[in-house]
Amino acid sequence: MTSPAKLDPIAAARTGLAVGPALARTFLRATGKDARDYLHRMCTQDVLRLAPGQSAYAAVLNAKGHLLGEGHLLVEPDAVLLEVDPAAGAEVRAHLEKFVIMDEVTFEDVSGALRVLPVLGPEAASRVGARAPRLIPTDRRGAAGVDAWVAPAEADALRDALLAEGAAALSAGDLEVLRVLGGVARFGADLDSTRLPMEAGLTRAAISFSKGCYVGQEVVLRATARGHLQRGLVQLSLPAGAGPGTPLAAGGQEVGVVTSAVDAPEGRIGLGYVRRAHWKEGERLAAGGGEAVVRRVIVEDGLAGAAGI
Repeated sequence: MTSPAKLDPIAAARTGLAVGPALARTFLRATGKDARDYLHRMCTQDVLRLAPGQSAYAAVLNAKGHLLGEGHLLVEPDAVLLEVDPAAGAEVRAHLEKFVIMDEVTFEDVSGALRVLPVLGPEAASRVGARAPRLIPTDRRGAAGVDAWVAPAEADALRDALLAEGAAALSAGDLEVLRVLGGVARFGADLDSTRLPMEAGLTRAAISFSKGCYVGQEVVLRATARGHLQRGLVQLSLPAGAGPGTPLAAGGQEVGVVTSAVDAPEGRIGLGYVRRAHWKEGERLAAGGGEAVVRRVIVEDGLAGAAGI
């Protein structure tokens, strides 16, 4: 059997064991007797069903259903930790604090005390084990794995230990290739406050349809019940030179834009938003003097039986 270290990093992340660099993220720590209930009402996930030690992927929306941020939250015995992209951190915190009126909840930015160490591969969780008590299962990296939330010094030590045990080393660029190949939208690239979670294919991953009310719920329910989104995220095969910001056109008319692009083993691959009429695998679009082809449709439009997701 080929050891993970002898595989290229992308292959190791999928079939062996691979570890990325420690990533700086925004961490907000919510404390107070109403912390869980308040976050339950302010995000798209069912926080109240989570026992201490359990985590979930969630989104924070404004009243129009647009994304302010997305990431994982972890329930602890005396707090809830919410992790989001640094590009979203300030706006998410301001939004959460804005609506605290009678609730007993306080938010503290503890970003300096924690790093995210991505560990990918079928046995990632068991190989990390108790060395990272805050271990978050995730499929948001384009390969099965876990995110270890650890102190900066501990992140470096754990990474070194896993590399010594045969894990392949992933660079930040490798993580980006895996993400794009997995069709995973990233805040600051494919996600911002103009996007609805459904447009980016976050419905199944981030939204609970069995919980009570939350900010932005009306828009989400209407969109999932009726469908008819006008734009949505797709994965694309791209021509050389096409990158974020490259217009996508059909019949001489602009119908979308590239938001992410990487050079992968399969060629130049990207993500982008296109109009509804072009949500078809194999659809050909003009892109930067070349041709882009839709590889996969990621947008989730009008999901039947959304309440059962």
